[in-house]
Amino acid sequence: MDSLESEIKKVFSSEGPLARRLPTWEERPEQQALALGIGEALEAGAPFVAEAGTGVGKSFAYLLPTLLRAEREHETILVSTRTKALQDQLDRKDLPFLQSVLPVEFTWAIGLGRGNYLCTRRMNRSLRESSSLFPDLEESDQLRRIQQHMGQAAWEGTRGSLPFLPLAKVWQEVQAEQGNCLGRNCPHFEPCYFQRGRRRLQHARIVVVNHALFFADLSLRRQGVKILPDYSMVVFDEAHHLEDIAADALGLRLSPSAIDWHLRRLWNPRRQTGLFAGRAGNDLGPQVENLRHMADNWWASLEVRFEDALERSKEVRLHPAETIDLELATALEGLAHEMFDRARRMEDIDTQMEWTARADQLQGLVETCKGFAHRASDNEVRWAQREKRGISLNSAPIRVDELLRKNLFQQVPRAILVSATLGPPKDDFAWIRGRLGLDRARALHLGSPFPYEENVTLEIEEGLPDPTRPEFAGEAARSILRHCLENEGRALVLCTSWSFLKRVTQTLRQPLEAEGIELLVQGEAPLRDLLDRKRAEPRSVLVGTDSLWEGIDIPGEALTLVILTRFPFPVPSQPLAQARTEQIEKEGGNGFFDYSLPRAIVKFRQGFGRLVRRGTDQGKIVILDPRILRKSYGRAFLNSLPRCK
Repeated sequence: MDSLESEIKKVFSSEGPLARRLPTWEERPEQQALALGIGEALEAGAPFVAEAGTGVGKSFAYLLPTLLRAEREHETILVSTRTKALQDQLDRKDLPFLQSVLPVEFTWAIGLGRGNYLCTRRMNRSLRESSSLFPDLEESDQLRRIQQHMGQAAWEGTRGSLPFLPLAKVWQEVQAEQGNCLGRNCPHFEPCYFQRGRRRLQHARIVVVNHALFFADLSLRRQGVKILPDYSMVVFDEAHHLEDIAADALGLRLSPSAIDWHLRRLWNPRRQTGLFAGRAGNDLGPQVENLRHMADNWWASLEVRFEDALERSKEVRLHPAETIDLELATALEGLAHEMFDRARRMEDIDTQMEWTARADQLQGLVETCKGFAHRASDNEVRWAQREKRGISLNSAPIRVDELLRKNLFQQVPRAILVSATLGPPKDDFAWIRGRLGLDRARALHLGSPFPYEENVTLEIEEGLPDPTRPEFAGEAARSILRHCLENEGRALVLCTSWSFLKRVTQTLRQPLEAEGIELLVQGEAPLRDLLDRKRAEPRSVLVGTDSLWEGIDIPGEALTLVILTRFPFPVPSQPLAQARTEQIEKEGGNGFFDYSLPRAIVKFRQGFGRLVRRGTDQGKIVILDPRILRKSYGRAFLNSLPRCK
C-alpha cells in the first residue's frame, strides 16, 4: 500500500486525476505543500495549523489528504466552516468533483440543526388546526406551499431547500424540535426528514457543518448529548473565528423578544391564536397575559437600573457581583410545571408532545434566568446591551482555551486549522494556539500565489488627521469620494463603525449619482442583493462595515478599488474585549500587543483580500489610516500585507 504522502503527490502530479479532468489545471506548489503538511500531521496523529493566502486552493488541499486517510482507516471526517457560501462550495462543487476523479468511494452530508427540518407529524397537526394557528392569509398560503413540496420525492425537507423563505411564524409551527419528537414511536419515523438527514450523517465519510453547529454540539457533549456523529478528524476552515464563536456558544443571552416570542406561541390575545387557543388551555390565557405584563415590568426595572450607563454606551459591562432577581423565573417555572402536569393527563399524543415541548422551552428560559442570578465566575464576563426593543443580558467565557483543550483537542488530536489569515505566525502561530488551547501543533505559513507585485497598487494617504480626531471623518469622506470618482466606481469602501458609514454615505451619494455611479449601502437592502447588484453593475460603489471585511467575493472588473478607512481594532469598551485584555494584563502580558493588535491585523488582511479573488484580478488598495506610517505598530500592519506596487 502506498504511503499517504505518495498518494497525495500522485493526485497533485501533472499526470494525476486533477490534471486529467481540469483543462485549466496548473500545479500550485503552495497547494501541494499544504496537502503534504496536513497528510504528515494526520499520520502522526498531531494537530496542524496553517495560514494559506488567497488562491492556494485550501479546500482541495485539506479534502484530499483527509479523504485518502479516511478511506484507508475507515474514519469519519468533520469539516467546519464559518460561512454558508463556503459550505455550499464544498457541497455543490468541490466534493462532487473529487468524488468523480478520485480512486476512492465516499459520501458526504451537510449537517443541519434539527430546527432546519420539517416535522411531518407537526405539519399534519398544523394543517388540521390551520384556521386557529394561521388566520392570516399569507401564513395559511405558505403552509399550503410547504405541503406541496412534501409530495416531491427530491425535496430534502429543509427550510433552506424551499424556493421561498417561509415566515418565522409558519416555520416554527412545523419544524422539528428537541423534546417534541416521538422517535421510533412516531408513525412517520422512517420517512422523517430529520431522521433521514441523521442517517445520512451517520453513513457519510465527510460531514460538513458550520462553526455554530459544531460548538453547539461540543457544548452538548459536555452534558452527555450529541447532535453530530463521532469523528476522528476535524478540519476548521476560516479558523480565525473559532474563539469568538466558541465563546458565543458557551455563553448565555436573555432578551425581551425571546421571552415574548415564547409567550406569544402559547397565547396571542390580539389574534386569539397559540397553543392555549384550544380547550385544554383556554383558561391559561390570562396567566400568560399576567406573565407578559410581569416581564415588561421586570425588563423596565432593569432598564432603569442601567439607564445612566446605557446612555453613554450601547453595551455596559456588569460587575461580577451584579445579579438579577428570580421573580420572573419563578413565574415562568410555575407555568412550565402546570403545562407538564396537564400534558401528562392528555390522551392525544400530538397535543401532549406540543405541550411538553413548549414547557421544556419555558424551562430553558428559566435556566438562563438562573444563570444570571448568581455571581459571575472568574472566567465569565456579563453585560447589558441596548436592543431595538429594550435591553438584553449577555454572558460569555473570557477564555475558551481550557474548555477547548479538554473537550476538543485532547479528544480529537487530528485537528486541522486553516485560514487565509490566522494572526502572527511567530512560534508556529503561538498567538492563536494560545487563545484556543492548542498547546503544540505542526504549522505552515504559505503566501498567496497571486502576482500582487504586478497587479496591485498600494496607496497610503499621508496627509489625513489621526482617526481619533473629530476632523478625520469629514476629510476621509472627501478623500473616498475623490478615489471613487477617479476609479469610475468599481469600489468597495470598508468602514469600522456605522456612524462613519453614515458620514461617508452622505458625502458620496449626490456626487456619485451625478456621474451615473450607483451607491450601494449596507443596511439599505439585504446583503445578498447588494452583492448581486455590485457584480452586475461595475460602475457602483459598495459601502459597508463589519461583515463586508471578509467572506464576500466580487471578482473581475466590478471591483478594482478597495478603501480601508481605518484599522479595525476591537472596540476597547466592548465588555468581552475589555475583559480579555484585562485577563492578559493580569497574567503579565500586554492587552494591546497581545490581543487588540493581532486581531486588528487579521481583520485588516481580510479586508485587503477582498480585491484579488482570481489570478487575473488587479486594482488598487487605498489605506486612509495615517497611523500605518506614524505609529510604531503601523509597521506590523504594513508587513502583514503581500508585496505590492
